[in-house]
Amino acid sequence: MLNQPENSFREVKSGDEDLKKDRSLYYMGLILGFIILAMTYMTLFTDDPWLFFRSKEKTELFAKDKSAALDELNSMTDQEVRQSLVEFIQAFYYDQQKGYFDPPSYFAPITKTFYNFHNLTYNRLRDIYWNRMESIKNLDRNWLVSSLEFSRTDSGIVATYWAIEKYFNPSVNQQQSIDRKYEMIIDEGGKIYSLKDIESRNFESYTVALDSALIFRANPVATEPVDNPLPKDHKIYDVSMVETAPEYKGGQLEFSKYLLANMRYPPAARENKVQGKVYVAFIVDKEGFVKNVAVRQGLGSGCDEEAIRLVRSSPPWSVGKVAGNSVDTYFVIPVTFQLD
Repeated sequence: MLNQPENSFREVKSGDEDLKKDRSLYYMGLILGFIILAMTYMTLFTDDPWLFFRSKEKTELFAKDKSAALDELNSMTDQEVRQSLVEFIQAFYYDQQKGYFDPPSYFAPITKTFYNFHNLTYNRLRDIYWNRMESIKNLDRNWLVSSLEFSRTDSGIVATYWAIEKYFNPSVNQQQSIDRKYEMIIDEGGKIYSLKDIESRNFESYTVALDSALIFRANPVATEPVDNPLPKDHKIYDVSMVETAPEYKGGQLEFSKYLLANMRYPPAARENKVQGKVYVAFIVDKEGFVKNVAVRQGLGSGCDEEAIRLVRSSPPWSVGKVAGNSVDTYFVIPVTFQLD
């Protein structure tokens, strides 16, 4: 009986040691709880972890005053405004020429008018622009700085100018050219608020037959109906009006080989890195000979002269025919100049 308390004391002491060992689980629970709290906080304030500790800023209920921008515009002379417009429009078209179209760089957040579309966001502008470019291939646009006119308004500038545009329209298989007058409205923030064409003139189109030897419809050529069994000898027929079109002997592939084998790339064009297509017009007569060779659309730097030489030196072609009779046929083909 006397030894019993001592044994009880030892049992209690042993239990205390076990409790102390179990406190490690307690610490682990605290750590896990802290991790969960931290993850919850980061989830709620992931954009700005210090937002919870920062005092709330007063919300601005009104749009920022843009009168400073207007004052700066009003303080500019007409010559300074004109120079700024020229630089802006040139940069705008230069980016497009390089294949870029970035609405935030040039357009207002909501653009009132873009061609025939209205109240457009940046994404909508991109969609319309690229859809438009699907029907305008190989666009060559030159805007005429000398045609630039502008007027100041209470909210910005209204500018108008002419541009000469040449392009291929695949939907109708035509090479087209046109002069367009554009109206560009620039807001007080220096962004395009509206852009549309307001006038056009000098439209021309040439019907394309095939690609490697593009054949176009000439403007003032064909004069005799196709169904006339005996056309007069002096008539010249457009290639689109003959029953059997003239062809380089061996076909278009052989004509391409002929051009590649005989082309002398002009030194000036090579030095200036001039590349592209020269459209050459000519007539294949009733004997198959090429004559009346002329450039319809050129590149310069000696490419036009070389294209004429190549076409003029080509061997006889097969003749064009109407109702079984050989006729003089008008052609326009491209001669491609491409550096290695």
